[in-house]
Amino acid sequence: MPTFITFNIYLFYGLVFFSIGCVVVFRNFKYSQLKIAPILWALALFGFSHAFHEWSELYLLEFSGDIPGKYHMMAEWLRLLKLFLSYASLMVFAWLLFGIGSKWVAKVGQSVVIVMCLAYLVTVVYYSHAIYLADNTFLEATFYTRLFLGFGSALLAAIGIALYGYNLMKEQHEYGSYFIATGVGLLCYGVLSGLVPTDLHHSVPVFRTLAGALILITLFKALKVFDIEKELATEAKLKRAIEADKYKAIGHLAMGMAHEINNPLASSTLALDILQRKSPEFDEQQLKYIERISLGIERASEISKELLAYARPATGNASIVSLPEVIKASIHLLSHKHHGHRINIDCDEGITMMGQKVKLEELLINLLTNAIDATQSGSDISIVASESEKHVMLSVEDWGTGMDSESQSRATELFYSTKPIGQGTGLGLAICEQIVTLHQGEMTIKSELGRGTRIEMRFLRSECVS
Repeated sequence: MPTFITFNIYLFYGLVFFSIGCVVVFRNFKYSQLKIAPILWALALFGFSHAFHEWSELYLLEFSGDIPGKYHMMAEWLRLLKLFLSYASLMVFAWLLFGIGSKWVAKVGQSVVIVMCLAYLVTVVYYSHAIYLADNTFLEATFYTRLFLGFGSALLAAIGIALYGYNLMKEQHEYGSYFIATGVGLLCYGVLSGLVPTDLHHSVPVFRTLAGALILITLFKALKVFDIEKELATEAKLKRAIEADKYKAIGHLAMGMAHEINNPLASSTLALDILQRKSPEFDEQQLKYIERISLGIERASEISKELLAYARPATGNASIVSLPEVIKASIHLLSHKHHGHRINIDCDEGITMMGQKVKLEELLINLLTNAIDATQSGSDISIVASESEKHVMLSVEDWGTGMDSESQSRATELFYSTKPIGQGTGLGLAICEQIVTLHQGEMTIKSELGRGTRIEMRFLRSECVS
Protein backbone atom coordinates (compact mmCIF):
# COMPACT_ATOMS: atom_id res chain seq x y z
CA MET A 1 0.00 0.00 0.00
CA PRO A 2 1.40 3.48 -0.82
CA THR A 3 2.92 5.35 2.10
CA PHE A 4 0.53 8.29 1.65
CA ILE A 5 -2.56 6.07 2.01
CA THR A 6 -1.12 4.16 4.99
CA PHE A 7 -0.22 7.43 6.69
CA ASN A 8 -3.73 8.86 6.30
CA ILE A 9 -5.46 5.65 7.40
CA TYR A 10 -3.51 5.47 10.65
CA LEU A 11 -3.75 9.22 11.12
CA PHE A 12 -7.56 9.08 11.04
CA TYR A 13 -7.51 5.78 12.94
CA GLY A 14 -5.78 7.44 15.88
CA LEU A 15 -7.78 10.64 15.50
CA VAL A 16 -11.08 8.74 15.91
CA PHE A 17 -10.00 7.29 19.26
CA PHE A 18 -8.47 10.58 20.38
CA SER A 19 -11.86 12.17 19.66
CA ILE A 20 -13.58 9.48 21.74
CA GLY A 21 -11.42 10.55 24.68
CA CYS A 22 -12.22 14.22 24.03
CA VAL A 23 -15.97 13.56 23.80
CA VAL A 24 -15.83 12.23 27.36
CA VAL A 25 -13.31 14.66 28.86
CA PHE A 26 -15.04 17.80 27.62
CA ARG A 27 -18.43 16.86 29.06
CA ASN A 28 -19.58 18.40 32.32
CA PHE A 29 -20.64 15.58 34.65
CA LYS A 30 -20.89 17.76 37.75
CA TYR A 31 -24.69 17.80 37.94
CA SER A 32 -25.32 14.45 36.31
CA GLN A 33 -27.54 11.87 38.00
CA LEU A 34 -26.60 9.08 35.58
CA LYS A 35 -24.77 6.14 37.14
CA ILE A 36 -22.39 5.89 34.19
CA ALA A 37 -21.01 9.43 34.67
CA PRO A 38 -18.36 8.62 37.36
CA ILE A 39 -16.83 5.74 35.35
CA LEU A 40 -16.50 7.34 31.92
CA TRP A 41 -12.92 8.35 32.75
CA ALA A 42 -11.89 4.75 31.97
CA LEU A 43 -13.40 5.00 28.48
CA ALA A 44 -11.61 8.32 27.93
CA LEU A 45 -8.35 6.70 29.04
CA PHE A 46 -8.92 3.91 26.51
CA GLY A 47 -9.54 6.46 23.75
CA PHE A 48 -6.38 8.47 24.44
CA SER A 49 -4.11 5.47 25.03
CA HIS A 50 -5.38 3.66 21.93
CA ALA A 51 -4.88 6.80 19.83
CA PHE A 52 -1.32 7.04 21.09
CA HIS A 53 -0.79 3.36 20.27
CA GLU A 54 -2.06 3.69 16.69
CA TRP A 55 -0.08 6.86 15.99
CA SER A 56 3.09 5.24 17.32
CA GLU A 57 2.30 2.19 15.15
CA LEU A 58 2.29 4.53 12.17
CA TYR A 59 5.82 5.63 13.05
CA LEU A 60 7.02 2.03 13.41
CA LEU A 61 5.43 1.01 10.10
CA GLU A 62 7.02 3.84 8.19
CA PHE A 63 10.37 4.22 9.94
CA SER A 64 11.13 0.79 11.43
CA GLY A 65 14.17 0.54 9.14
CA ASP A 66 15.73 3.56 10.85
CA ILE A 67 15.66 1.94 14.31
CA PRO A 68 19.11 0.54 15.25
CA GLY A 69 19.22 -3.24 15.76
CA LYS A 70 20.14 -2.96 19.43
CA TYR A 71 16.88 -1.06 20.05
CA HIS A 72 14.71 -3.43 18.03
CA MET A 73 13.84 -5.59 21.05
CA MET A 74 13.00 -2.50 23.14
CA ALA A 75 10.74 -1.18 20.37
CA GLU A 76 8.86 -4.49 20.27
CA TRP A 77 8.45 -4.46 24.06
CA LEU A 78 7.14 -0.89 23.98
CA ARG A 79 4.82 -1.80 21.14
CA LEU A 80 3.34 -4.67 23.15
CA LEU A 81 3.16 -2.56 26.32
CA LYS A 82 1.20 0.20 24.58
CA LEU A 83 -1.24 -2.32 23.18
CA PHE A 84 -1.65 -3.93 26.61
CA LEU A 85 -2.27 -0.63 28.41
CA SER A 86 -4.88 0.58 25.90
CA TYR A 87 -6.88 -2.66 26.11
CA ALA A 88 -6.41 -2.86 29.89
CA SER A 89 -8.14 0.52 30.31
CA LEU A 90 -11.08 -0.80 28.27
CA MET A 91 -11.18 -3.87 30.54
CA VAL A 92 -11.30 -1.54 33.56
CA PHE A 93 -14.22 0.27 31.92
CA ALA A 94 -16.02 -3.06 31.45
CA TRP A 95 -15.42 -3.95 35.11
CA LEU A 96 -16.84 -0.59 36.28
CA LEU A 97 -19.80 -0.89 33.89
CA PHE A 98 -20.90 -4.16 35.43
CA GLY A 99 -20.48 -2.61 38.86
CA ILE A 100 -23.27 -0.07 38.26
CA GLY A 101 -25.74 -2.76 37.21
CA SER A 102 -27.88 -5.02 39.36
CA LYS A 103 -26.20 -7.37 41.86
CA TRP A 104 -26.43 -10.46 39.69
CA VAL A 105 -25.19 -8.58 36.60
CA ALA A 106 -22.25 -7.20 38.61
CA LYS A 107 -21.43 -10.63 40.01
CA VAL A 108 -21.57 -12.47 36.68
CA GLY A 109 -19.95 -9.72 34.59
CA GLN A 110 -17.07 -9.01 36.94
CA SER A 111 -16.47 -12.75 37.35
CA VAL A 112 -16.07 -13.06 33.58
CA VAL A 113 -13.65 -10.11 33.60
CA ILE A 114 -11.54 -11.89 36.23
CA VAL A 115 -11.59 -15.16 34.25
CA MET A 116 -10.54 -13.33 31.07
CA CYS A 117 -7.65 -11.59 32.82
CA LEU A 118 -6.51 -14.82 34.48
CA ALA A 119 -6.59 -16.64 31.14
CA TYR A 120 -4.40 -13.92 29.63
CA LEU A 121 -2.02 -14.01 32.60
CA VAL A 122 -1.65 -17.81 32.42
CA THR A 123 -0.96 -17.61 28.68
CA VAL A 124 1.67 -14.91 29.15
CA VAL A 125 3.40 -16.91 31.90
CA TYR A 126 3.35 -20.04 29.73
CA TYR A 127 5.10 -18.31 26.81
CA SER A 128 7.41 -16.10 28.86
CA HIS A 129 10.15 -18.77 29.09
CA ALA A 130 10.76 -18.55 25.35
CA ILE A 131 10.67 -14.82 25.03
CA TYR A 132 14.25 -14.47 23.86
CA LEU A 133 14.46 -17.78 21.97
CA ALA A 134 11.73 -17.65 19.35
CA ASP A 135 11.44 -15.01 16.63
CA ASN A 136 7.66 -15.20 16.64
CA THR A 137 7.30 -14.70 20.40
CA PHE A 138 6.12 -11.10 20.04
CA LEU A 139 3.66 -12.13 17.36
CA GLU A 140 2.20 -14.72 19.72
CA ALA A 141 2.13 -12.26 22.62
CA THR A 142 0.40 -9.70 20.40
CA PHE A 143 -2.09 -12.34 19.23
CA TYR A 144 -3.08 -13.34 22.77
CA THR A 145 -3.16 -9.72 23.93
CA ARG A 146 -5.57 -8.87 21.13
CA LEU A 147 -7.60 -12.05 21.76
CA PHE A 148 -8.02 -11.92 25.54
CA LEU A 149 -7.69 -8.20 26.24
CA GLY A 150 -8.69 -6.69 22.89
CA PHE A 151 -11.65 -8.82 21.91
CA GLY A 152 -12.45 -9.77 25.52
CA SER A 153 -12.55 -6.22 26.89
CA ALA A 154 -14.48 -4.89 23.87
CA LEU A 155 -17.02 -7.72 24.13
CA LEU A 156 -17.54 -7.23 27.86
CA ALA A 157 -17.69 -3.43 27.56
CA ALA A 158 -20.18 -3.80 24.69
CA ILE A 159 -22.42 -6.06 26.81
CA GLY A 160 -22.13 -3.78 29.84
CA ILE A 161 -22.96 -0.54 28.03
CA ALA A 162 -25.75 -2.20 26.03
CA LEU A 163 -27.35 -3.48 29.25
CA TYR A 164 -27.07 0.02 30.71
CA GLY A 165 -28.77 1.48 27.62
CA TYR A 166 -31.48 -1.18 27.77
CA ASN A 167 -32.25 -0.28 31.40
CA LEU A 168 -32.48 3.39 30.43
CA MET A 169 -34.93 2.53 27.66
CA LYS A 170 -37.06 0.56 30.14
CA GLU A 171 -37.21 3.76 32.20
CA GLN A 172 -38.55 5.59 29.10
CA HIS A 173 -35.27 7.37 28.31
CA GLU A 174 -34.89 7.50 24.53
CA TYR A 175 -31.15 8.21 24.66
CA GLY A 176 -30.68 4.66 25.98
CA SER A 177 -30.73 3.48 22.35
CA TYR A 178 -27.51 5.42 21.68
CA PHE A 179 -25.74 3.58 24.49
CA ILE A 180 -26.90 0.30 22.93
CA ALA A 181 -25.56 1.47 19.56
CA THR A 182 -22.24 2.32 21.26
CA GLY A 183 -22.17 -1.26 22.51
CA VAL A 184 -22.66 -2.50 18.93
CA GLY A 185 -19.75 -0.30 17.82
CA LEU A 186 -17.52 -1.68 20.58
CA LEU A 187 -18.43 -5.25 19.60
CA CYS A 188 -17.61 -4.59 15.93
CA TYR A 189 -14.30 -3.04 16.88
CA GLY A 190 -13.52 -5.90 19.25
CA VAL A 191 -14.01 -8.44 16.46
CA LEU A 192 -11.94 -6.47 13.94
CA SER A 193 -9.20 -5.58 16.41
CA GLY A 194 -9.02 -8.76 18.45
CA LEU A 195 -9.88 -11.56 16.03
CA VAL A 196 -8.91 -10.23 12.60
CA PRO A 197 -5.11 -9.96 12.01
CA THR A 198 -3.85 -6.60 10.78
CA ASP A 199 -1.89 -8.17 7.92
CA LEU A 200 -4.86 -10.19 6.67
CA HIS A 201 -5.75 -7.42 4.20
CA HIS A 202 -4.83 -3.80 3.76
CA SER A 203 -8.50 -2.84 4.33
CA VAL A 204 -8.53 -4.13 7.94
CA PRO A 205 -7.31 -0.79 9.42
CA VAL A 206 -9.99 0.97 7.35
CA PHE A 207 -12.77 -1.18 8.81
CA ARG A 208 -11.34 -0.69 12.30
CA THR A 209 -11.42 3.05 11.72
CA LEU A 210 -15.07 2.83 10.61
CA ALA A 211 -15.95 0.78 13.73
CA GLY A 212 -14.20 3.40 15.86
CA ALA A 213 -16.17 6.13 14.05
CA LEU A 214 -19.38 4.27 14.91
CA ILE A 215 -18.37 4.28 18.58
CA LEU A 216 -17.52 8.00 18.37
CA ILE A 217 -20.80 9.05 16.73
CA THR A 218 -23.09 6.96 18.94
CA LEU A 219 -21.18 7.92 22.09
CA PHE A 220 -21.42 11.59 21.16
CA LYS A 221 -25.18 11.20 20.72
CA ALA A 222 -25.49 9.27 23.98
CA LEU A 223 -23.50 11.79 26.00
CA LYS A 224 -25.61 14.71 24.80
CA VAL A 225 -27.86 13.70 27.70
CA PHE A 226 -25.33 15.41 30.00
CA ASP A 227 -25.90 18.69 28.12
CA ILE A 228 -29.63 18.16 28.54
CA GLU A 229 -29.15 17.54 32.27
CA LYS A 230 -27.11 20.74 32.56
CA GLU A 231 -29.80 22.73 30.76
CA LEU A 232 -32.48 21.26 33.03
CA ALA A 233 -30.37 22.08 36.10
CA THR A 234 -29.97 25.67 34.87
CA GLU A 235 -33.71 25.93 34.21
CA ALA A 236 -34.42 24.53 37.68
CA LYS A 237 -32.11 27.11 39.27
CA LEU A 238 -33.78 29.89 37.32
CA LYS A 239 -37.20 28.59 38.31
CA ARG A 240 -36.18 28.46 41.97
CA ALA A 241 -34.86 32.02 41.74
CA ILE A 242 -38.16 33.19 40.23
CA GLU A 243 -40.09 31.26 42.89
CA ALA A 244 -37.92 32.82 45.61
CA ASP A 245 -38.65 36.32 44.28
CA LYS A 246 -42.33 35.49 44.03
CA TYR A 247 -42.47 34.17 47.60
CA LYS A 248 -40.55 37.21 48.79
CA ALA A 249 -43.13 39.47 47.17
CA ILE A 250 -45.92 37.35 48.65
CA GLY A 251 -44.24 37.65 52.05
CA HIS A 252 -44.16 41.46 51.89
CA LEU A 253 -47.76 41.52 50.69
CA ALA A 254 -48.83 39.08 53.40
CA MET A 255 -47.14 41.11 56.11
CA GLY A 256 -48.86 44.28 54.97
CA MET A 257 -52.23 42.55 54.73
CA ALA A 258 -51.82 40.90 58.12
CA HIS A 259 -51.06 44.24 59.77
CA GLU A 260 -54.02 45.89 58.05
CA ILE A 261 -56.34 43.02 59.01
CA ASN A 262 -55.19 43.04 62.64
CA ASN A 263 -56.47 46.57 63.23
CA PRO A 264 -60.15 45.93 62.34
CA LEU A 265 -59.91 42.52 64.02
CA ALA A 266 -58.79 44.15 67.24
CA SER A 267 -61.68 46.63 67.01
CA SER A 268 -64.12 43.83 66.26
CA THR A 269 -62.85 41.77 69.19
CA LEU A 270 -63.24 44.75 71.54
CA ALA A 271 -66.75 45.44 70.26
CA LEU A 272 -67.65 41.77 70.63
CA ASP A 273 -66.37 41.72 74.23
CA ILE A 274 -68.57 44.68 75.05
CA LEU A 275 -71.50 42.98 73.36
CA GLN A 276 -70.93 39.71 75.23
CA ARG A 277 -71.11 41.53 78.55
CA LYS A 278 -74.72 42.15 77.71
CA SER A 279 -75.31 38.44 77.00
CA PRO A 280 -78.06 38.08 79.64
CA GLU A 281 -80.19 40.34 77.44
CA PHE A 282 -79.92 37.99 74.43
CA ASP A 283 -81.86 34.87 73.70
CA GLU A 284 -80.28 31.50 72.79
CA GLN A 285 -80.35 32.11 69.03
CA GLN A 286 -78.63 35.47 69.36
CA LEU A 287 -75.95 33.93 71.60
CA LYS A 288 -75.25 31.36 68.86
CA TYR A 289 -74.77 34.17 66.35
CA ILE A 290 -72.37 35.93 68.73
CA GLU A 291 -70.44 32.68 69.21
CA ARG A 292 -70.13 32.27 65.43
CA ILE A 293 -68.85 35.82 65.11
CA SER A 294 -66.29 35.14 67.84
CA LEU A 295 -65.08 31.97 66.12
CA GLY A 296 -64.80 33.83 62.81
CA ILE A 297 -62.71 36.58 64.37
CA GLU A 298 -60.46 34.05 66.10
CA ARG A 299 -60.02 32.22 62.83
CA ALA A 300 -59.11 35.41 60.97
CA SER A 301 -56.69 36.34 63.76
CA GLU A 302 -55.05 32.89 63.56
CA ILE A 303 -54.53 33.21 59.80
CA SER A 304 -53.14 36.71 60.25
CA LYS A 305 -50.63 35.48 62.85
CA GLU A 306 -49.47 32.62 60.62
CA LEU A 307 -49.00 34.99 57.70
CA LEU A 308 -46.90 37.25 59.89
CA ALA A 309 -44.88 34.29 61.13
CA TYR A 310 -44.09 33.26 57.56
CA ALA A 311 -43.42 36.73 56.21
CA ARG A 312 -41.43 38.11 59.14
CA PRO A 313 -37.67 37.93 58.56
CA ALA A 314 -35.87 35.53 60.87
CA THR A 315 -34.20 37.37 63.73
CA GLY A 316 -32.40 36.32 66.84
CA ASN A 317 -29.07 34.79 67.65
CA ALA A 318 -28.33 31.11 67.73
CA SER A 319 -27.39 29.41 70.96
CA ILE A 320 -26.91 25.90 72.23
CA VAL A 321 -30.39 24.42 72.53
CA SER A 322 -31.41 21.29 74.40
CA LEU A 323 -33.59 19.29 72.02
CA PRO A 324 -35.42 17.37 74.82
CA GLU A 325 -36.40 20.70 76.37
CA VAL A 326 -37.72 21.95 73.03
CA ILE A 327 -39.79 18.78 72.62
CA LYS A 328 -41.23 18.99 76.15
CA ALA A 329 -42.04 22.69 75.78
CA SER A 330 -43.79 22.13 72.45
CA ILE A 331 -45.90 19.29 73.82
CA HIS A 332 -46.78 21.40 76.88
CA LEU A 333 -47.93 24.29 74.68
CA LEU A 334 -50.23 21.85 72.84
CA SER A 335 -51.56 20.19 75.99
CA HIS A 336 -55.05 21.54 75.31
CA LYS A 337 -55.11 19.86 71.91
CA HIS A 338 -53.31 16.51 72.22
CA HIS A 339 -54.99 15.19 75.37
CA GLY A 340 -56.74 12.51 73.28
CA HIS A 341 -53.49 11.31 71.64
CA ARG A 342 -50.50 9.31 72.86
CA ILE A 343 -47.25 11.10 72.07
CA ASN A 344 -44.28 8.74 72.33
CA ILE A 345 -40.86 10.36 72.73
CA ASP A 346 -37.56 8.66 71.97
CA CYS A 347 -34.85 11.22 72.72
CA ASP A 348 -31.70 11.10 74.83
CA GLU A 349 -31.41 13.85 77.42
CA GLY A 350 -28.02 15.06 76.26
CA ILE A 351 -28.86 15.98 72.64
CA THR A 352 -28.04 19.61 71.86
CA MET A 353 -27.68 21.70 68.71
CA MET A 354 -27.11 25.28 67.64
CA GLY A 355 -30.37 27.04 66.92
CA GLN A 356 -33.14 29.39 67.95
CA LYS A 357 -35.27 27.77 70.64
CA VAL A 358 -38.43 29.70 69.81
CA LYS A 359 -38.22 28.78 66.12
CA LEU A 360 -37.57 25.12 66.88
CA GLU A 361 -40.58 25.05 69.21
CA GLU A 362 -42.68 26.63 66.45
CA LEU A 363 -41.41 23.93 64.08
CA LEU A 364 -42.46 21.10 66.39
CA ILE A 365 -45.79 22.71 67.25
CA ASN A 366 -46.70 22.93 63.56
CA LEU A 367 -45.67 19.32 62.90
CA LEU A 368 -47.50 18.00 65.96
CA THR A 369 -50.60 20.00 65.07
CA ASN A 370 -50.62 18.43 61.60
CA ALA A 371 -50.15 14.98 63.12
CA ILE A 372 -52.98 15.52 65.60
CA ASP A 373 -55.32 16.80 62.87
CA ALA A 374 -54.48 13.80 60.65
CA THR A 375 -55.24 11.18 63.32
CA GLN A 376 -58.20 10.17 65.41
CA SER A 377 -58.39 10.58 69.16
CA GLY A 378 -56.46 7.83 70.93
CA SER A 379 -53.90 7.44 68.11
CA ASP A 380 -50.13 7.35 68.54
CA ILE A 381 -47.73 10.08 67.48
CA SER A 382 -44.00 9.41 67.59
CA ILE A 383 -41.16 11.89 68.10
CA VAL A 384 -37.67 10.45 67.61
CA ALA A 385 -34.41 12.35 68.03
CA SER A 386 -30.90 11.00 67.62
CA GLU A 387 -27.42 12.36 66.98
CA SER A 388 -24.19 11.50 65.22
CA GLU A 389 -20.83 13.20 65.28
CA LYS A 390 -21.94 15.95 62.90
CA HIS A 391 -25.74 15.79 62.71
CA VAL A 392 -28.87 15.86 64.81
CA MET A 393 -31.80 13.89 63.40
CA LEU A 394 -35.40 14.62 64.34
CA SER A 395 -38.59 13.01 63.08
CA VAL A 396 -42.31 13.30 63.75
CA GLU A 397 -44.50 10.41 62.63
CA ASP A 398 -48.21 9.70 62.69
CA TRP A 399 -50.32 6.84 61.42
CA GLY A 400 -53.20 8.91 60.15
CA THR A 401 -54.71 9.74 56.78
CA GLY A 402 -51.39 10.31 54.99
CA MET A 403 -50.98 11.92 51.57
CA ASP A 404 -50.92 10.72 47.99
CA SER A 405 -47.91 11.43 45.77
CA GLU A 406 -49.37 14.65 44.33
CA SER A 407 -50.21 16.08 47.75
CA GLN A 408 -46.80 15.07 49.04
CA SER A 409 -45.03 16.90 46.21
CA ARG A 410 -47.03 20.06 46.94
CA ALA A 411 -47.04 19.81 50.74
CA THR A 412 -44.68 22.77 51.30
CA GLU A 413 -46.38 25.06 48.78
CA LEU A 414 -47.85 28.22 50.21
CA PHE A 415 -51.59 27.96 50.94
CA TYR A 416 -51.79 24.32 49.82
CA SER A 417 -53.66 22.18 52.34
CA THR A 418 -55.31 18.75 52.38
CA LYS A 419 -57.45 19.74 55.35
CA PRO A 420 -61.13 20.63 54.89
CA ILE A 421 -61.92 24.24 54.05
CA GLY A 422 -61.79 26.36 57.18
CA GLN A 423 -59.49 24.00 59.09
CA GLY A 424 -56.10 24.72 57.53
CA THR A 425 -54.27 27.73 56.13
CA GLY A 426 -51.74 25.82 54.03
CA LEU A 427 -48.86 27.59 55.74
CA GLY A 428 -47.82 25.02 58.36
CA LEU A 429 -45.36 22.92 56.37
CA ALA A 430 -44.16 25.97 54.42
CA ILE A 431 -43.21 27.58 57.74
CA CYS A 432 -41.60 24.31 58.88
CA GLU A 433 -39.45 24.16 55.76
CA GLN A 434 -38.49 27.79 56.26
CA ILE A 435 -37.38 27.12 59.86
CA VAL A 436 -35.43 23.99 58.88
CA THR A 437 -33.67 25.94 56.10
CA LEU A 438 -32.92 28.72 58.58
CA HIS A 439 -31.06 26.15 60.68
CA GLN A 440 -29.13 24.90 57.61
CA GLY A 441 -31.06 21.64 57.78
CA GLU A 442 -32.90 19.34 55.42
CA MET A 443 -36.52 18.25 55.67
CA THR A 444 -37.92 15.13 54.00
CA ILE A 445 -41.58 14.15 53.83
CA LYS A 446 -42.46 10.47 53.59
CA SER A 447 -46.14 9.70 53.37
CA GLU A 448 -48.54 7.10 52.06
CA LEU A 449 -52.26 7.54 51.67
CA GLY A 450 -54.10 5.82 54.51
CA ARG A 451 -50.88 4.83 56.32
CA GLY A 452 -49.61 8.05 57.84
CA THR A 453 -46.85 10.59 57.43
CA ARG A 454 -43.27 10.83 58.62
CA ILE A 455 -41.39 14.14 58.60
CA GLU A 456 -37.62 13.66 58.85
CA MET A 457 -35.23 16.53 59.60
CA ARG A 458 -31.44 16.59 59.75
CA PHE A 459 -29.46 19.49 61.23
CA LEU A 460 -25.76 20.22 61.48
CA ARG A 461 -24.89 20.19 65.17
CA SER A 462 -22.27 22.92 65.15
CA GLU A 463 -23.68 25.12 62.38
CA CYS A 464 -24.29 28.71 63.46
CA VAL A 465 -27.70 30.11 62.67
CA SER A 466 -28.06 33.84 62.27
